[in-house]
Parts: sequence; structure tokens; C-alpha cells
Amino acid sequence: MSLRPPPVIPRTAGIVFAAACVALGVVPVVLDLSAYAHNQLTFLFITIAGALAWNWMGGFVGQISFGHAAMFGIGAFVAGRVSLNLHLPVPLSWLAGAVVAGVFAIGAHPLLKLRGPYFSIATIGVGEAARVVFTYWEGFTGGSSGLSLPIDGDLKYQLYWWALGFAALVAAASVVIRRSSFGLKLLAIKADADAAADVGISAPFYQDLVFVLSGAVVGLSGALYASFQSFIEPADMFGFDRSIGFVLTAVIGGVGTALGPVLGAIVFVVVKLYLLDSHPELHLGLYGMLLILVILFEPLGLAGLFRRVVRRLRPARGGGS
Repeated sequence: MSLRPPPVIPRTAGIVFAAACVALGVVPVVLDLSAYAHNQLTFLFITIAGALAWNWMGGFVGQISFGHAAMFGIGAFVAGRVSLNLHLPVPLSWLAGAVVAGVFAIGAHPLLKLRGPYFSIATIGVGEAARVVFTYWEGFTGGSSGLSLPIDGDLKYQLYWWALGFAALVAAASVVIRRSSFGLKLLAIKADADAAADVGISAPFYQDLVFVLSGAVVGLSGALYASFQSFIEPADMFGFDRSIGFVLTAVIGGVGTALGPVLGAIVFVVVKLYLLDSHPELHLGLYGMLLILVILFEPLGLAGLFRRVVRRLRPARGGGS
């Protein structure tokens, strides 16, 4: 009998995941993608990374944050300023944005003493405070006029692979966290922080750690988004609708599941693309309807629905053999 623990990521799942990443990586090479399709896939990958990182806090620990737009915006503006003023390579400016966003998340430590709706309401205050501060900090953000970054066609084209690699790493990290002892500790804190403390799990330490990691990754997604857009402004980057987007994406896909937010991000981006331009008044309403349906009929979102379908199909296959 083998005493070795099972792998954190099953071999078959790992192979399928790697194959999917390779296939997406060669799509622009083997297919004649339009610039529009190329850009929207890049945006999708950035959205996936941000949603997965939000899920570490909102899904794994159970602390629903409505203030992650603060980290997203900080990562974007720090990366933009570092690139403009220090003339560092763009990837280094992205890392600078991620680091500062993670440090900012440490400042939220007092909020982690709150639980449930109290924490959520407090994060709304943090997000709105960040929006106001950075809007009036014109020397750093450009204020309501925003910040323009150099338009680099080659970089924007290459962002497809940067964003794909970033999303793949965050997805792999989500699976590893969810299936590791670290993830079990997070789930214990989510279930009952006091009971977790009784068995030696420090809820403040692990919540701080996850918040910093989540904030840094969301900040990095904001930094990539800044390079993707080439123009950013505080009202958009720090807007409350940005934070709501993270929540909706995770809940629709499956909050607390390892990869459910990937499905949610796909739905989120598709709805936004097809309705925002033609019927801008409908897309938020459709998100609201999806959210209500998920909460009422499938709390684990699309990931839960997929699991239910698979479980119903398995007995049928067995009976036919």
C-alpha cells in the first residue's frame, strides 16, 4: 500500500488543463483572428484572473468583499505611473502595481475582525473612499481627466499571451489552494472562525494572507488592464460597478468552487459584449436576473449545475454497460 498522499491536481485534470492552455495559446497563430476577437479574448483572460482571485477571499474564506475595485485601480495606476515616470520595462511596472495593491490590502486588517454583512458594508466604504481619494489626487491619477499611457500595438497584441499565462497560473493556484491543507483551513474559518481557532487555526493570519494574495493578483489584473486600455480614469477603475463585477462573476460561476468563476467570467464577458453596445440598459438587469436564479436554484452556480448534470449522467452510463 502506498503511503504517498494523492496529488493536489489529478494527473488527468492537469493534462486536460495544460492542453486547453496550449490550444488557446496557438489560436491566434493558426486562426486568422480579427483584432476585435483578439482583444476580447485578452479581456476575458484578465477578467478570469481577477474573478478567481476575488473568489479566494469571497469564496474560500467567506468574506464577501465589495471593495476589490480599490486594489484593481491601485494596481492599474501604480503600474501606469511606474512605466511613465521610471521608464521600467512594462512587466516590472505590472509587478510594482501588484505589490502596492497587496500592501494596500494589508491595511484592511481591522476590517477582518468583522464578519458577514458587516465586513461587506465596510469594504464598500473602503472602495468608495479609494475612489474619492484617487479622483482628487490629480498629480498621480490625472483626476477626472484620467491617465493616458503610450499606445504600443505590439504590446497590446502580446498581451493575449501575457493574460493567458496569468489566468492559467491563477487558475492552477486556485485548484492547489482549494485541495491543499491550506484550503481546508480556509474552509474551516469560513464555517466557524471561533471553532477553527479552538483547533489551532489562526483566523486573522490566514485571512490577512488570503486578502493580501487576492489583492495583489487583482492589482496585477488591473495593471494588465491598464496596458490593454492605454487610458484609465479613477471613476472607471475604482467604480462600485467594478467591485460588483467581481462578485457577479464568481457567484454566477460558482462562488467557493475552484474554477467556477472561470465559467462566470465567460458569461459575464459575453453578456457585456453582446448587450452593452446595443442595449446598455439591459445588461445590468440581465446580470441581476442571473444572480437571482443562481441564488434560488443553484447556489454553486454554473459549476454546481455542471456537477449535477455529470452525476445524473453517470448512473445512466453504468446501467447501459
